[in-house]
Amino acid sequence: MIRRTESETPRQPSQTAILRYLRVHGPAARIDIGTATGLSPATVTSLTADLMAQGLVRESESGNGSSSGNGTTRGRPKVLLDLVPNAACVIGVKITINLIEIALGNFKGEIERSVEHSINTRDLGAEELTRTLIALIDRFVERNADFSPQPPVGISIAVQGVTDSNSGEIIWSPALRHRHIPLVKSLTERYGGVVQMSNDANCIATAISQNTNLHDGGDFAVIMLGYGIGMGLVLNGNVYNGEFGTAAEFGHTKFQPDGPLCNCGRRGCLEAYIGDYAILRDARGLIDLPEANNLHPSEEQMMDLVARARNGDTGLTELFRHAGKVLGYGIANLIALLGPKQIFITGSGARAFDMMEPELRRGLAEAQVPELSRGPTITHLAWDKDLALQGAIGQSLLRHDENMFQATAIAGN
Repeated sequence: MIRRTESETPRQPSQTAILRYLRVHGPAARIDIGTATGLSPATVTSLTADLMAQGLVRESESGNGSSSGNGTTRGRPKVLLDLVPNAACVIGVKITINLIEIALGNFKGEIERSVEHSINTRDLGAEELTRTLIALIDRFVERNADFSPQPPVGISIAVQGVTDSNSGEIIWSPALRHRHIPLVKSLTERYGGVVQMSNDANCIATAISQNTNLHDGGDFAVIMLGYGIGMGLVLNGNVYNGEFGTAAEFGHTKFQPDGPLCNCGRRGCLEAYIGDYAILRDARGLIDLPEANNLHPSEEQMMDLVARARNGDTGLTELFRHAGKVLGYGIANLIALLGPKQIFITGSGARAFDMMEPELRRGLAEAQVPELSRGPTITHLAWDKDLALQGAIGQSLLRHDENMFQATAIAGN
């Protein structure tokens, strides 16, 4: 690798690269930072000295000196650099059906504090949604003002549904009654230009991309199963939103023309076979179930179906198996188009993945062109409900890094 000297290196982009490396990889020695970023030792020393002077980075000792050959260590402990957790903080917000979650993320991208609010989100009009979010965010910021000497430098919102990340508009969400809500514009009037928004699957993709225990480089997709079917796509190290900010709507690609009705209003989407509401709808055709809201099934309802299937209800077992096969066909299309290195499958809807996986593999084999059969690694990732919030926090910090020296803090009351 050719190393760049300080005179050849723009300072701000290089400092940003150092911050991002430390956020993803954790404490690291200067020599390792230089190797990873391509910066010369002198440049790393100079740039990190600036970051330390700004209170963003600090030194720590690893406790490991050089080996003496007899199992003991000698010499000075290795000096590592790490981010200062309370150097800055950001707010992550997650909007799903009847639930609004808010979290405080530290400068390292970790969730420090969080709160959940059970709210009938579908009862909120566009203006009422904005007022509600402002009230909840303001209260949360006030109650957590002790964490950092600076107010939050960013707000990132993860929304269940279809969003336009360019315009900041919620195009459609099962959590909301109204469509085409210009949420970022409305919140920017209160907080300034530090607000951004993405759908929850893209936020999960961001969280995975920043976790070296999960992701080892290269392009990948994360498919989120649940009420609907979402996908986050990372190409060349960045979440891909497309020219119009709405790309990677995997759940609304077609499995069968004129198939079952999807919640989007069209027919034959993958979601119309795999989404929770679709599985509950089809289950009602097989067994007697208590009356409930078919369009918004609860976790308890879905777990009841899974338990019945595992206890020998062959009709329900076949329902989950068929959902797996449909998913396999969809993944075959994804591989043929983009050829990612890894595909992660997660979400609350993966609760029955053990029943879905054999047919998923079979459907993939049936649909895939033999010459493309090398394919990616497909991994079931246990559902962590905080992934979307972690990704929202990560997205906010990425933007803050880019605007490090021009960042505008959220105005106080």
